[in-house]
Amino acid sequence: MNLLFYILLTMCFSASVGSFALSAFAETSSSAAMVKQTAEKAVEVRRESQKLADNWARESADLQAEMEAVKQELETIKWRREKTAAYMNDLDDKMAALKAKKQAANEIRNELEPFLDQTFQKLQEFSRNDLPMLMEMLAPRLRKVATILNNADANIVQKTRSLLETTTRAVEYGYFPEPDEAEIDIDGKLIRVQRINVGRLALFALSGDARDAWKWHLETDRYEPVPHFARSIQEVIQITERSRLVSLVELPVGTAREQAEETNQ
Repeated sequence: MNLLFYILLTMCFSASVGSFALSAFAETSSSAAMVKQTAEKAVEVRRESQKLADNWARESADLQAEMEAVKQELETIKWRREKTAAYMNDLDDKMAALKAKKQAANEIRNELEPFLDQTFQKLQEFSRNDLPMLMEMLAPRLRKVATILNNADANIVQKTRSLLETTTRAVEYGYFPEPDEAEIDIDGKLIRVQRINVGRLALFALSGDARDAWKWHLETDRYEPVPHFARSIQEVIQITERSRLVSLVELPVGTAREQAEETNQ
């Protein structure tokens, strides 16, 4: 009886132990699966987190680069504003200086232009009373000066230079004899002659065959014959053209009245 009870008790205990073992094994297997599942989820979450972190790092780097670019652009804009302000101040100073110079130039121009016109009128009057040959030589220059003086675009320096150069040239004409060829009116007839001036003292004309000679007389406003001086006039022309050695030549350089008095004596 006791043995049977013992056997039954043992069997019950074994069954209980087995049931407990099976239950524990089942629970252990379920926990392992849950742990594995949890671990896998954790790994997936970590992977996704890392991916998000990598994306954010790239976006952060792009944003940082963009911020640096914007900062650099702002620095450039600031520099340009400061530089533009400095340029504007400099231009204002230069404009003020230019306005002052322009005002001074206008004042000089307003004072000098009337003087230039008056001087030019005197030069024209002087030329009209000059020897015909010199008057003809100066005429183109006078026309050029008149054009420049009446040119609104010409500055005061150009006008002054033009007038001074022409005035200087007009003075030089009286220093040196300059032979030329021209047609002159002799008693209503045009005759081809060689002309030569002796400074502004006298103007002579010589016919092509060197037989006839004339002298310009301001008093009569015409050429008067001086046939006895034809050879002397020819010599002066040859000396001037350097085809003859320089020598003393006698020419009638006085006025018509002085020559008449010398002839009467």
